[in-house]
Amino acid sequence: MSALRSSLRFFPVGIALLCVQLDFFSLGLAMPTIAKGLGYQVTDLQWLVSAYLLAIGAFTIPAGRIGDLVGRRRTLIVGLALFAVTSLICGLSTELVPLVISRAVQGIGAALIIPNAFALISNDTTPRERPEVVGAMIGLSGVGTALGPVVGGVFASTVGWQWVFWINVPLAVVAILGSLRVHESRNDTIDRSLASIDWWGALTVMLGLTLLSLGIDNIGPYGWRSALTWGLMIAGVAGLVVFALVERRAASPLVHPRLLRNRPYVALIAVGTIGNMGVNIFILMATFDLQVIRGFPAQQAGLLFVSGSVGVALSGPVGGWLCARFPATRVLAFATIVGAGGLTLISTASILPVYLAALALAGLACGMAYSVTQIGVQSVVPPQQSGEATSFMLMPLIALGGLAVVITSGIVEQIGGGTPTAGGVSTVLLGSAAVMAVAGAALLLGERLGLLHETDAAASVPGTPA
Repeated sequence: MSALRSSLRFFPVGIALLCVQLDFFSLGLAMPTIAKGLGYQVTDLQWLVSAYLLAIGAFTIPAGRIGDLVGRRRTLIVGLALFAVTSLICGLSTELVPLVISRAVQGIGAALIIPNAFALISNDTTPRERPEVVGAMIGLSGVGTALGPVVGGVFASTVGWQWVFWINVPLAVVAILGSLRVHESRNDTIDRSLASIDWWGALTVMLGLTLLSLGIDNIGPYGWRSALTWGLMIAGVAGLVVFALVERRAASPLVHPRLLRNRPYVALIAVGTIGNMGVNIFILMATFDLQVIRGFPAQQAGLLFVSGSVGVALSGPVGGWLCARFPATRVLAFATIVGAGGLTLISTASILPVYLAALALAGLACGMAYSVTQIGVQSVVPPQQSGEATSFMLMPLIALGGLAVVITSGIVEQIGGGTPTAGGVSTVLLGSAAVMAVAGAALLLGERLGLLHETDAAASVPGTPA
């Protein structure tokens, strides 16, 4: 009952997360309509997804630190306001470049929302109720996941794709007004000055991820032998190396070394990142399959994809319930292995009912890779470090999810000569399934061998690896 009451207290925070999820999942099935309206190929529009994800992944670390300093509720509200304004601008855009730029800024707004939402919950719940409350909020955000494809498909084929973005505005306003009643929290153990933030670290990590993404994106049109492709990728890797060096010398690093010595935390991030890449890949491949290969119109494709998005929506509550009873690392390992099976089934299913069942299985299992990682992280670090830990977790989780979109789009383009084909989609899904299966098995083996020891900070928390 206490978990239910806490869940109701954080309902506005869940609406904020729902806003982010609805935006992401509604865009996928609207992309062919947007491409047609702007005069581009659908594969040219992957930057609407990846620019958004990369902005979230690159900016979440400073966003979490800002919340620790000035207040997580205040930062959440600023993020919601920025998200609403840029959503309005996205809908008004008539050219691809300003639309992509607006999406990147929108990603910064989402970055301010996500880590501070979870930090607000972690700092105002008991260790026992925390997994189920976090799971419930992820479940509420999952309503956006479930409705997203329907909203995207219906809006794109009726009132216009612009409403895919404009629907965020009233939701963000509701979340802002409700969040004013949520209890404020800060990290009082650190320097409260914004000047203490490692801005050079933030700059280098964002620059490195952006350059690396641009290089990977060039593989499709220019190939592996292009000097520009390799130059951008090398520059991106160099930027990330500089980020690591800056962090080692920073007086107040964005990522404290003690987090990287927390084995359950690092294991959750590593495998959760691979699992979340599977989520992004299966959504993109399903979009190509349903609309380009199978030929369904946007509205009908959105309705068919509901099976997969409902699976993703259920992953939060199911993950929270399981993490309150079993070690989060074990739940994540099994979810990743089952998700690999779901991707394999999607790649081989030719009969539509079997294909829809495979989407549901992949959505639930791969979605749990994302939700269980977030739930587990709240259990293996002290609450006052939740903002920092969640921020660092989201950087690879979301940024590499964006890179997965870029990479797999390039592979599909190469195989199909610029047009998605069944062979290209199948190759991507089977390759992703193999990587996920190996990652899940390795995590399960590490957990069984006792390599993931419980941390002192989480010694009495349910769902922590023993």
